[in-house]
Amino acid sequence: MGDSTSPNMAVRALQPTDAEALYNLDYSFETDYIYTLRSHGKLLHSNGSSESGHEVERLSFAFELVETSVDPPLYKDYRLDGLTLATVEKSICKADGGYVALVDHDVAGGVLLHLETWRSLARIRNFVVGRQFRRYGIGSLLLNCAADWARNHNCRAILLETTGSSYPGIQFYLHSGFEIWGINQHFYPPGPDEYETAIFLGKKLR
Repeated sequence: MGDSTSPNMAVRALQPTDAEALYNLDYSFETDYIYTLRSHGKLLHSNGSSESGHEVERLSFAFELVETSVDPPLYKDYRLDGLTLATVEKSICKADGGYVALVDHDVAGGVLLHLETWRSLARIRNFVVGRQFRRYGIGSLLLNCAADWARNHNCRAILLETTGSSYPGIQFYLHSGFEIWGINQHFYPPGPDEYETAIFLGKKLR
């Protein structure tokens, strides 16, 4: 791959023929932490002020994402969750746009985008950087291209969805200017992700 400190990187538009190279990337990761959802199952009492200035008791229902250590570390490989070449090909065909990152002419990662015109929103449906290509800035490069694509399509924001076990990815998104916009503890159907918490992260575009 050349000099490990400064690989030769490039980005180009996604093509249907990129499916096999994207599928062959290592999608796995390990983490010592995950995010778990803690919900307070009853209304909580909090103090507020009425229009007259007097203290009044208000009720609220609370959710919070808790950074939780796991021992042994969690190992996640999306290939074990049923990822197939046909799935990747289908995702590319359905995408409204996308990019692949190249390292020394090899596909190192990709991002697939969908346009939600009525919401003025671009949604990242698939985002991957091969494990052997991480920590070179490829993820940031792809996110910047995705944001430019969204602006060019008059989008006000960009949105993505991930799971609570994807702690390294969430940290990366937060450092890239994304914010947590929503959570859902019953988002996934029966299967490998059934008990995962869905976390939605968004970023407003200037």
